[in-house]
Amino acid sequence: MDTPRSEKTHVEVSADDAGADKTYKYASEACSAAPSIYEKGVPVSVEEIEDLPPDGGRGWLVILGCVIFSGATVWGVTEEYFKAHVFPEASAPLLSTLGSMSGMFMTLLSVIPGKLADRYGYKPFLAAGGFLWTLSMLLCVFATKLWHFFVIMGVIQGLANALVYPLIVALPAQWFLRYRGLTTGIVVAGGAVSSLVFRQMLTALGLKKSFAIYTAIDGTFLFAAWFMISERRKPSDRKKIIWVDRSFFSDPVFWSLGLCFFFTVFGYLSPIFFLPTFAKQKIPNLSDLLSALPVTVLNFSAAMGRTLIGFLADRIGPVNAMWAVITLSGLTQLLVWTFVSNYAGIMAFGIMYGFVCGCFLSLSPAVAAQLWGSGRLAGLSGLMLLFNLPGNSAGAPLGGAILSGTGNNWTAVSCYSGGLQIIGATVLLYARFKREPKVFARF
Repeated sequence: MDTPRSEKTHVEVSADDAGADKTYKYASEACSAAPSIYEKGVPVSVEEIEDLPPDGGRGWLVILGCVIFSGATVWGVTEEYFKAHVFPEASAPLLSTLGSMSGMFMTLLSVIPGKLADRYGYKPFLAAGGFLWTLSMLLCVFATKLWHFFVIMGVIQGLANALVYPLIVALPAQWFLRYRGLTTGIVVAGGAVSSLVFRQMLTALGLKKSFAIYTAIDGTFLFAAWFMISERRKPSDRKKIIWVDRSFFSDPVFWSLGLCFFFTVFGYLSPIFFLPTFAKQKIPNLSDLLSALPVTVLNFSAAMGRTLIGFLADRIGPVNAMWAVITLSGLTQLLVWTFVSNYAGIMAFGIMYGFVCGCFLSLSPAVAAQLWGSGRLAGLSGLMLLFNLPGNSAGAPLGGAILSGTGNNWTAVSCYSGGLQIIGATVLLYARFKREPKVFARF
Protein backbone atom coordinates (compact mmCIF):
# COMPACT_ATOMS: atom_id res chain seq x y z
CA MET A 1 0.00 0.00 0.00
CA ASP A 2 1.41 3.33 -0.97
CA THR A 3 0.96 5.80 1.88
CA PRO A 4 2.38 9.20 0.97
CA ARG A 5 4.24 10.74 3.85
CA SER A 6 2.69 14.14 3.29
CA GLU A 7 -0.94 13.18 3.80
CA LYS A 8 -0.93 13.39 7.59
CA THR A 9 2.33 14.98 8.51
CA HIS A 10 2.51 18.02 6.26
CA VAL A 11 1.14 21.29 7.60
CA GLU A 12 0.80 24.36 5.45
CA VAL A 13 2.43 27.40 7.04
CA SER A 14 2.07 30.88 5.66
CA ALA A 15 5.00 33.21 5.27
CA ASP A 16 3.51 35.65 7.77
CA ASP A 17 3.11 32.97 10.39
CA ALA A 18 6.63 31.74 9.79
CA GLY A 19 8.00 35.19 10.30
CA ALA A 20 5.97 35.71 13.43
CA ASP A 21 7.09 32.54 15.14
CA LYS A 22 10.60 31.13 14.81
CA THR A 23 9.23 27.68 15.57
CA TYR A 24 8.21 27.39 11.93
CA LYS A 25 11.81 27.69 10.89
CA TYR A 26 11.81 23.94 11.34
CA ALA A 27 8.37 23.24 9.87
CA SER A 28 9.88 21.28 7.02
CA GLU A 29 11.50 18.98 9.58
CA ALA A 30 8.42 18.57 11.72
CA CYS A 31 7.15 15.54 9.90
CA SER A 32 9.81 13.42 11.57
CA ALA A 33 8.92 14.81 15.00
CA ALA A 34 5.21 14.34 14.50
CA PRO A 35 3.47 11.05 15.15
CA SER A 36 3.76 8.33 12.57
CA ILE A 37 1.43 8.30 9.59
CA TYR A 38 0.65 4.74 10.58
CA GLU A 39 -0.88 5.72 13.89
CA LYS A 40 -4.64 5.74 13.73
CA GLY A 41 -6.31 9.00 14.63
CA VAL A 42 -6.75 12.55 13.55
CA PRO A 43 -4.25 14.41 11.40
CA VAL A 44 -1.40 16.25 13.09
CA SER A 45 -2.46 19.61 14.46
CA VAL A 46 -0.58 22.90 14.34
CA GLU A 47 -0.13 22.67 18.12
CA GLU A 48 1.64 19.33 17.73
CA ILE A 49 3.95 20.79 15.10
CA GLU A 50 4.76 23.69 17.44
CA ASP A 51 5.76 21.22 20.16
CA LEU A 52 9.08 20.46 18.50
CA PRO A 53 11.97 18.95 20.46
CA PRO A 54 13.97 21.65 22.26
CA ASP A 55 17.33 20.62 20.74
CA GLY A 56 19.17 21.23 23.99
CA GLY A 57 18.52 22.14 27.61
CA ARG A 58 17.27 19.19 29.65
CA GLY A 59 17.84 17.00 26.60
CA TRP A 60 21.62 16.99 27.10
CA LEU A 61 21.19 15.52 30.58
CA VAL A 62 18.98 12.82 29.06
CA ILE A 63 21.68 12.07 26.49
CA LEU A 64 24.27 11.77 29.28
CA GLY A 65 22.02 9.26 31.04
CA CYS A 66 21.60 7.27 27.83
CA VAL A 67 25.39 7.30 27.26
CA ILE A 68 25.90 5.86 30.75
CA PHE A 69 23.38 3.08 30.07
CA SER A 70 25.09 2.39 26.75
CA GLY A 71 28.55 2.34 28.32
CA ALA A 72 27.54 0.23 31.32
CA THR A 73 25.93 -2.53 29.29
CA VAL A 74 29.13 -3.70 27.59
CA TRP A 75 29.11 -7.19 26.07
CA GLY A 76 30.94 -9.39 23.59
CA VAL A 77 34.49 -8.40 24.67
CA THR A 78 35.59 -11.37 26.80
CA GLU A 79 36.04 -14.15 24.22
CA GLU A 80 39.76 -13.62 23.60
CA TYR A 81 40.48 -13.42 27.33
CA PHE A 82 38.46 -16.58 28.03
CA LYS A 83 40.38 -18.47 25.34
CA ALA A 84 43.79 -17.37 26.58
CA HIS A 85 43.32 -17.45 30.36
CA VAL A 86 40.13 -19.15 31.55
CA PHE A 87 38.87 -21.81 29.13
CA PRO A 88 41.81 -22.66 26.82
CA GLU A 89 40.25 -26.03 25.98
CA ALA A 90 37.06 -24.42 24.61
CA SER A 91 36.78 -24.17 20.84
CA ALA A 92 36.81 -20.79 19.11
CA PRO A 93 33.31 -21.30 17.60
CA LEU A 94 31.92 -22.10 21.06
CA LEU A 95 33.40 -18.93 22.57
CA SER A 96 32.21 -16.90 19.58
CA THR A 97 28.71 -18.22 20.26
CA LEU A 98 29.04 -17.05 23.87
CA GLY A 99 30.05 -13.60 22.65
CA SER A 100 27.09 -13.31 20.30
CA MET A 101 24.38 -14.82 22.53
CA SER A 102 23.60 -11.56 24.33
CA GLY A 103 23.10 -9.80 21.01
CA MET A 104 20.93 -12.66 19.74
CA PHE A 105 18.66 -12.55 22.79
CA MET A 106 18.47 -8.76 22.60
CA THR A 107 17.52 -8.92 18.93
CA LEU A 108 14.84 -11.53 19.53
CA LEU A 109 13.26 -9.92 22.59
CA SER A 110 13.71 -6.16 22.20
CA VAL A 111 10.50 -5.61 20.23
CA ILE A 112 8.47 -6.65 23.31
CA PRO A 113 9.89 -4.19 25.89
CA GLY A 114 10.07 -1.58 23.13
CA LYS A 115 6.33 -1.73 22.52
CA LEU A 116 5.55 -1.98 26.25
CA ALA A 117 7.71 1.07 26.95
CA ASP A 118 5.96 3.05 24.21
CA ARG A 119 2.72 2.36 26.06
CA TYR A 120 3.69 2.50 29.74
CA GLY A 121 6.77 4.72 29.74
CA TYR A 122 10.50 4.07 29.49
CA LYS A 123 11.75 4.42 33.06
CA PRO A 124 10.32 1.22 34.63
CA PHE A 125 11.94 -0.86 31.89
CA LEU A 126 15.25 1.00 32.17
CA ALA A 127 15.23 0.36 35.92
CA ALA A 128 14.60 -3.35 35.36
CA GLY A 129 17.29 -3.56 32.69
CA GLY A 130 19.83 -1.72 34.84
CA PHE A 131 19.13 -3.97 37.82
CA LEU A 132 19.46 -7.16 35.75
CA TRP A 133 22.69 -5.94 34.18
CA THR A 134 24.30 -5.07 37.51
CA LEU A 135 23.19 -8.42 38.92
CA SER A 136 24.70 -10.25 35.93
CA MET A 137 28.07 -8.55 36.39
CA LEU A 138 28.06 -9.54 40.06
CA LEU A 139 27.21 -13.15 39.20
CA CYS A 140 30.16 -13.26 36.79
CA VAL A 141 32.47 -12.73 39.79
CA PHE A 142 31.36 -16.09 41.22
CA ALA A 143 30.99 -18.02 37.94
CA THR A 144 33.51 -20.84 37.46
CA LYS A 145 32.23 -23.00 34.60
CA LEU A 146 31.62 -22.12 30.96
CA TRP A 147 27.91 -22.90 31.16
CA HIS A 148 27.62 -20.39 34.00
CA PHE A 149 28.75 -17.66 31.63
CA PHE A 150 26.36 -18.86 28.93
CA VAL A 151 23.46 -18.38 31.33
CA ILE A 152 24.69 -15.08 32.75
CA MET A 153 26.19 -13.39 29.69
CA GLY A 154 23.79 -14.95 27.21
CA VAL A 155 20.34 -15.10 28.81
CA ILE A 156 20.43 -12.56 31.66
CA GLN A 157 22.50 -9.92 29.88
CA GLY A 158 20.54 -10.50 26.68
CA LEU A 159 17.31 -9.75 28.51
CA ALA A 160 18.89 -6.70 30.18
CA ASN A 161 20.03 -5.37 26.81
CA ALA A 162 16.57 -5.96 25.33
CA LEU A 163 15.09 -3.83 28.12
CA VAL A 164 17.63 -1.03 27.66
CA TYR A 165 18.91 -0.71 24.09
CA PRO A 166 15.74 0.09 22.08
CA LEU A 167 14.83 2.74 24.65
CA ILE A 168 18.13 4.60 24.87
CA VAL A 169 18.43 4.83 21.08
CA ALA A 170 14.83 6.09 20.82
CA LEU A 171 15.03 8.78 23.53
CA PRO A 172 17.21 11.26 21.57
CA ALA A 173 14.39 11.63 19.01
CA GLN A 174 12.10 12.98 21.75
CA TRP A 175 14.53 15.72 22.73
CA PHE A 176 16.38 16.57 19.52
CA LEU A 177 15.38 17.25 15.93
CA ARG A 178 18.21 19.24 14.37
CA TYR A 179 20.84 17.23 16.28
CA ARG A 180 19.04 13.87 16.29
CA GLY A 181 21.72 12.00 14.35
CA LEU A 182 24.54 13.46 16.42
CA THR A 183 22.96 12.67 19.77
CA THR A 184 22.00 9.12 18.78
CA GLY A 185 25.57 8.58 17.57
CA ILE A 186 26.94 9.83 20.89
CA VAL A 187 24.70 7.38 22.77
CA VAL A 188 25.73 4.35 20.71
CA ALA A 189 29.40 5.37 20.80
CA GLY A 190 29.35 5.00 24.58
CA GLY A 191 29.29 1.22 24.22
CA ALA A 192 32.34 1.21 21.93
CA VAL A 193 34.39 3.30 24.38
CA SER A 194 33.47 1.18 27.40
CA SER A 195 34.39 -1.99 25.49
CA LEU A 196 37.93 -0.68 25.13
CA VAL A 197 38.10 0.15 28.84
CA PHE A 198 36.83 -3.27 29.92
CA ARG A 199 39.30 -5.06 27.64
CA GLN A 200 42.16 -3.20 29.34
CA MET A 201 40.78 -3.98 32.79
CA LEU A 202 40.70 -7.70 32.00
CA THR A 203 44.33 -7.62 30.90
CA ALA A 204 45.53 -5.61 33.89
CA LEU A 205 43.38 -6.96 36.74
CA GLY A 206 42.11 -10.37 35.74
CA LEU A 207 38.57 -11.70 35.39
CA LYS A 208 37.13 -11.62 38.91
CA LYS A 209 38.56 -8.25 39.93
CA SER A 210 37.44 -6.67 36.66
CA PHE A 211 33.88 -7.91 37.06
CA ALA A 212 33.79 -6.89 40.73
CA ILE A 213 34.98 -3.36 39.99
CA TYR A 214 32.68 -3.03 36.99
CA THR A 215 29.74 -4.19 39.13
CA ALA A 216 30.33 -1.33 41.55
CA ILE A 217 30.79 1.15 38.71
CA ASP A 218 27.68 -0.07 36.89
CA GLY A 219 25.49 0.00 39.98
CA THR A 220 26.53 3.54 40.90
CA PHE A 221 26.38 5.09 37.46
CA LEU A 222 23.20 3.33 36.33
CA PHE A 223 21.44 4.50 39.49
CA ALA A 224 22.47 8.10 38.74
CA ALA A 225 21.63 7.76 35.03
CA TRP A 226 18.10 6.62 35.78
CA PHE A 227 17.39 9.99 37.42
CA MET A 228 18.90 11.86 34.46
CA ILE A 229 16.56 10.26 31.94
CA SER A 230 13.15 11.72 31.29
CA GLU A 231 10.55 11.53 28.53
CA ARG A 232 8.91 14.51 26.85
CA ARG A 233 5.80 12.54 26.00
CA LYS A 234 2.78 13.04 28.21
CA PRO A 235 1.15 9.85 29.52
CA SER A 236 -1.96 10.80 27.57
CA ASP A 237 0.10 10.74 24.34
CA ARG A 238 1.11 7.11 24.73
CA LYS A 239 -0.68 5.00 22.16
CA LYS A 240 -2.26 1.62 22.72
CA ILE A 241 -0.04 -1.34 21.91
CA ILE A 242 -0.38 -2.73 18.40
CA TRP A 243 1.57 -5.96 18.57
CA VAL A 244 1.30 -6.71 14.87
CA ASP A 245 1.07 -3.43 12.98
CA ARG A 246 0.00 -4.56 9.53
CA SER A 247 0.38 -1.05 8.16
CA PHE A 248 4.14 -1.46 8.40
CA PHE A 249 4.15 -4.85 6.73
CA SER A 250 2.11 -3.55 3.82
CA ASP A 251 4.51 -0.66 3.26
CA PRO A 252 7.32 -1.44 0.77
CA VAL A 253 9.47 1.26 2.42
CA PHE A 254 9.48 -0.83 5.61
CA TRP A 255 10.75 -3.85 3.69
CA SER A 256 13.32 -1.74 1.88
CA LEU A 257 14.84 -0.60 5.18
CA GLY A 258 14.50 -4.03 6.79
CA LEU A 259 16.22 -5.84 3.91
CA CYS A 260 18.92 -3.19 3.94
CA PHE A 261 19.68 -4.18 7.56
CA PHE A 262 19.42 -7.89 6.69
CA PHE A 263 22.13 -7.75 4.01
CA THR A 264 24.29 -5.13 5.75
CA VAL A 265 24.61 -7.06 9.02
CA PHE A 266 25.64 -10.21 7.16
CA GLY A 267 28.64 -8.31 5.81
CA TYR A 268 29.32 -6.26 8.95
CA LEU A 269 30.94 -8.69 11.38
CA SER A 270 33.53 -10.60 9.31
CA PRO A 271 36.34 -8.00 9.59
CA ILE A 272 35.68 -7.52 13.31
CA PHE A 273 35.87 -11.26 14.03
CA PHE A 274 38.68 -12.19 11.64
CA LEU A 275 41.04 -9.21 11.56
CA PRO A 276 43.43 -10.67 14.21
CA THR A 277 43.53 -13.98 12.30
CA PHE A 278 44.07 -12.11 9.03
CA ALA A 279 46.98 -10.16 10.54
CA LYS A 280 48.57 -13.37 11.87
CA GLN A 281 48.37 -15.09 8.50
CA LYS A 282 49.75 -12.14 6.57
CA ILE A 283 52.54 -11.55 9.12
CA PRO A 284 53.27 -14.96 10.78
CA ASN A 285 55.75 -13.62 13.39
CA LEU A 286 53.32 -11.01 14.71
CA SER A 287 52.81 -11.05 18.48
CA ASP A 288 49.38 -11.62 20.02
CA LEU A 289 49.29 -8.00 21.20
CA LEU A 290 49.99 -6.57 17.77
CA SER A 291 47.59 -8.96 16.06
CA ALA A 292 44.76 -7.77 18.33
CA LEU A 293 45.68 -4.08 18.01
CA PRO A 294 43.88 -3.50 14.66
CA VAL A 295 40.55 -4.51 16.26
CA THR A 296 41.22 -2.21 19.21
CA VAL A 297 41.92 0.66 16.82
CA LEU A 298 38.80 -0.32 14.83
CA ASN A 299 36.64 -0.04 17.95
CA PHE A 300 38.10 3.35 18.85
CA SER A 301 37.54 4.56 15.30
CA ALA A 302 33.96 3.27 15.49
CA ALA A 303 33.29 5.42 18.56
CA MET A 304 34.56 8.48 16.71
CA GLY A 305 32.72 7.61 13.51
CA ARG A 306 29.33 7.08 15.10
CA THR A 307 29.51 10.53 16.67
CA LEU A 308 30.87 12.42 13.67
CA ILE A 309 28.66 10.64 11.13
CA GLY A 310 25.70 11.49 13.35
CA PHE A 311 26.71 15.14 13.12
CA LEU A 312 26.92 14.80 9.32
CA ALA A 313 23.49 13.13 9.23
CA ASP A 314 21.99 16.23 10.79
CA ARG A 315 23.31 18.20 7.82
CA ILE A 316 22.52 15.90 4.88
CA GLY A 317 19.70 13.84 6.39
CA PRO A 318 19.80 10.47 8.18
CA VAL A 319 18.68 8.37 5.20
CA ASN A 320 21.31 9.92 2.94
CA ALA A 321 23.95 9.40 5.62
CA MET A 322 22.98 5.76 6.16
CA TRP A 323 23.23 5.01 2.45
CA ALA A 324 26.63 6.70 2.29
CA VAL A 325 28.18 4.86 5.26
CA ILE A 326 26.89 1.43 4.19
CA THR A 327 28.26 2.02 0.69
CA LEU A 328 31.61 3.17 2.07
CA SER A 329 31.72 0.22 4.45
CA GLY A 330 31.25 -2.23 1.59
CA LEU A 331 33.71 -0.45 -0.67
CA THR A 332 36.32 -0.36 2.10
CA GLN A 333 36.17 -4.15 2.32
CA LEU A 334 36.16 -4.66 -1.46
CA LEU A 335 38.84 -2.11 -2.36
CA VAL A 336 41.05 -1.96 0.75
CA TRP A 337 40.81 -5.21 2.74
CA THR A 338 41.13 -7.24 -0.45
CA PHE A 339 44.54 -5.76 -1.27
CA VAL A 340 46.31 -5.04 2.04
CA SER A 341 49.19 -7.32 2.96
CA ASN A 342 51.39 -5.45 5.47
CA TYR A 343 50.80 -4.25 9.01
CA ALA A 344 50.46 -0.58 8.11
CA GLY A 345 47.79 -1.45 5.56
CA ILE A 346 45.94 -3.63 8.07
CA MET A 347 45.93 -0.79 10.62
CA ALA A 348 44.73 1.67 7.99
CA PHE A 349 41.91 -0.68 7.04
CA GLY A 350 40.93 -1.03 10.70
CA ILE A 351 40.70 2.75 11.06
CA MET A 352 38.77 3.29 7.83
CA TYR A 353 36.38 0.40 8.27
CA GLY A 354 35.79 1.14 11.94
CA PHE A 355 34.87 4.74 11.18
CA VAL A 356 31.92 3.77 8.97
CA CYS A 357 31.05 0.13 9.66
CA GLY A 358 28.74 0.48 12.68
CA CYS A 359 27.17 3.83 11.81
CA PHE A 360 24.09 2.21 10.31
CA LEU A 361 23.25 0.96 13.83
CA SER A 362 23.46 4.40 15.40
CA LEU A 363 21.60 6.02 12.49
CA SER A 364 18.73 3.52 12.42
CA PRO A 365 16.54 5.30 15.04
CA ALA A 366 16.96 8.64 13.25
CA VAL A 367 16.15 6.98 9.91
CA ALA A 368 13.04 5.33 11.38
CA ALA A 369 11.92 8.66 12.85
CA GLN A 370 12.49 10.33 9.48
CA LEU A 371 10.41 7.72 7.66
CA TRP A 372 7.59 7.08 10.16
CA GLY A 373 7.77 9.63 12.98
CA SER A 374 8.87 9.29 16.59
CA GLY A 375 5.53 8.36 18.17
CA ARG A 376 6.33 4.65 18.65
CA LEU A 377 10.03 4.64 18.00
CA ALA A 378 11.10 2.22 20.74
CA GLY A 379 8.77 -0.50 19.46
CA LEU A 380 9.79 0.16 15.87
CA SER A 381 13.49 0.05 16.82
CA GLY A 382 12.94 -3.34 18.42
CA LEU A 383 11.08 -4.56 15.35
CA MET A 384 13.87 -3.43 13.05
CA LEU A 385 16.42 -5.29 15.17
CA LEU A 386 14.77 -8.55 14.11
CA PHE A 387 16.18 -8.02 10.63
CA ASN A 388 19.66 -8.04 12.21
CA LEU A 389 19.21 -11.48 13.78
CA PRO A 390 20.22 -13.69 10.79
CA GLY A 391 23.36 -11.65 10.13
CA ASN A 392 24.31 -11.47 13.81
CA SER A 393 23.92 -15.24 14.11
CA ALA A 394 25.31 -16.48 10.81
CA GLY A 395 27.27 -13.62 9.18
CA ALA A 396 30.66 -14.27 10.76
CA PRO A 397 30.34 -18.12 10.80
CA LEU A 398 29.46 -18.03 7.10
CA GLY A 399 32.55 -15.91 6.49
CA GLY A 400 34.60 -18.48 8.39
CA ALA A 401 33.10 -21.28 6.31
CA ILE A 402 33.98 -19.42 3.11
CA LEU A 403 37.54 -18.94 4.39
CA SER A 404 37.93 -22.65 5.17
CA GLY A 405 36.21 -23.81 2.00
CA THR A 406 38.43 -21.70 -0.23
CA GLY A 407 41.73 -22.66 1.39
CA ASN A 408 42.19 -19.42 3.39
CA ASN A 409 41.34 -17.20 0.44
CA TRP A 410 40.76 -13.84 2.15
CA THR A 411 39.66 -12.23 -1.11
CA ALA A 412 36.62 -14.52 -1.10
CA VAL A 413 35.77 -13.36 2.43
CA SER A 414 36.14 -9.65 1.64
CA CYS A 415 34.08 -10.01 -1.55
CA TYR A 416 31.38 -11.90 0.36
CA SER A 417 31.04 -9.40 3.19
CA GLY A 418 31.70 -6.24 1.18
CA GLY A 419 29.39 -7.36 -1.63
CA LEU A 420 26.51 -7.99 0.78
CA GLN A 421 26.88 -4.50 2.19
CA ILE A 422 26.73 -3.01 -1.29
CA ILE A 423 23.51 -4.98 -1.85
CA GLY A 424 22.16 -3.54 1.43
CA ALA A 425 22.93 0.01 0.33
CA THR A 426 21.28 -0.63 -3.05
CA VAL A 427 18.10 -1.96 -1.42
CA LEU A 428 17.89 1.19 0.74
CA LEU A 429 17.63 3.38 -2.35
CA TYR A 430 13.99 2.34 -2.80
CA ALA A 431 13.02 3.79 0.60
CA ARG A 432 15.05 6.93 -0.08
CA PHE A 433 13.51 7.79 -3.43
CA LYS A 434 10.01 6.58 -2.55
CA ARG A 435 9.84 9.07 0.29
CA GLU A 436 11.96 11.83 -1.30
CA PRO A 437 12.41 11.69 -5.11
CA LYS A 438 14.79 14.66 -5.29
CA VAL A 439 18.36 13.45 -5.61
CA PHE A 440 20.08 16.25 -3.68
CA ALA A 441 17.39 16.81 -1.04
CA ARG A 442 18.28 16.64 2.64
CA PHE A 443 16.47 13.52 3.81
